[in-house]
Amino acid sequence: MLTVRQRMIDLLAEEELTARELSQALGIMEKEVYGHLQHIERTVARQGMKLTAHPYTCLNCGYTFDSRKRWDRPGRCPNCKQGHIRMAGYRIVPA
Repeated sequence: MLTVRQRMIDLLAEEELTARELSQALGIMEKEVYGHLQHIERTVARQGMKLTAHPYTCLNCGYTFDSRKRWDRPGRCPNCKQGHIRMAGYRIVPA
């Protein structure tokens, strides 16, 4: 039987998914997904792969959170102060 992280790695190796999509596919809370992503990043790096993130983007002004180091969702845009943020997409690719 596969662990949650192993199932996440399998899903992310197949296609790009958001934290919400992962939580629904795995039956866990969205907050838990962000914690697992930190560990998955280190795990796949040892296997010669890389966890990539399509950055969060403000739907109001288009600001892109390119330099964000944290995995969890931002509360609001630092540029326009709105909370309409497009979810980041995650994918595992060869390094």
